[in-house]
Amino acid sequence: MKILVSLQGRYGERIAANLRENGPPEWEVAVLPLPARLPAIIDDPSDFLPSAMPEADLLVSLHETPGAADLIPDIAQMCGARAVLAAVDDPAACPPGLANQIRKRLDRMGVAHSFPRPLCGFEGGPHVLLEGFAARFGRPILSIRREGDRILSVEVLRDAPCGSARFVASILPGVRVPEAADTGALRHHHHPCLASMEIDPDLSDTIMHLSGYIVRAAIKAGLKEP
Repeated sequence: MKILVSLQGRYGERIAANLRENGPPEWEVAVLPLPARLPAIIDDPSDFLPSAMPEADLLVSLHETPGAADLIPDIAQMCGARAVLAAVDDPAACPPGLANQIRKRLDRMGVAHSFPRPLCGFEGGPHVLLEGFAARFGRPILSIRREGDRILSVEVLRDAPCGSARFVASILPGVRVPEAADTGALRHHHHPCLASMEIDPDLSDTIMHLSGYIVRAAIKAGLKEP
């Protein structure tokens, strides 16, 4: 699978690096850096996009501003992507109204899409390419072995795109079982999580907190395995 990651800064760079370092060897991950500052409404995408870009099956958009999000359909068309995974780790970077406009444009293009909130909550669909991505990255899945009341080892079956699940798994061995979920959620923030700490009106909470709840749930689920 050929993946093109569009990004604007450290948030996206860390995710792209994790995909490259820990994704399947057959994945080809290319990066499209976008300007850190873009106008909210872009009249001519060619002013900000290269005349040529790598071909890709899947576009992963790690936008940090509405202007970069607005470029998603144009980038998808130029790289030939058949599916788009657009992270919503900061609601200010892609407000609901803008997300709906982008979805409609992608629908007209026949491009499958998913806008997970947060990206580490992604579980796949609605396209085989998105399912293929979610087989390795998305909502974390952990397999945890215990010895007595201590964690013995943790296997990451599905990592968060940013690598936070792998990081949390590395510090859990030796932790007491009753403290594992709290310890993992705390260390998740120390990774550090780069999701927004602004209150999302749709969630009545922050996306960073939601990401922490997801890690906590993954640990509890892993501990329940036989």
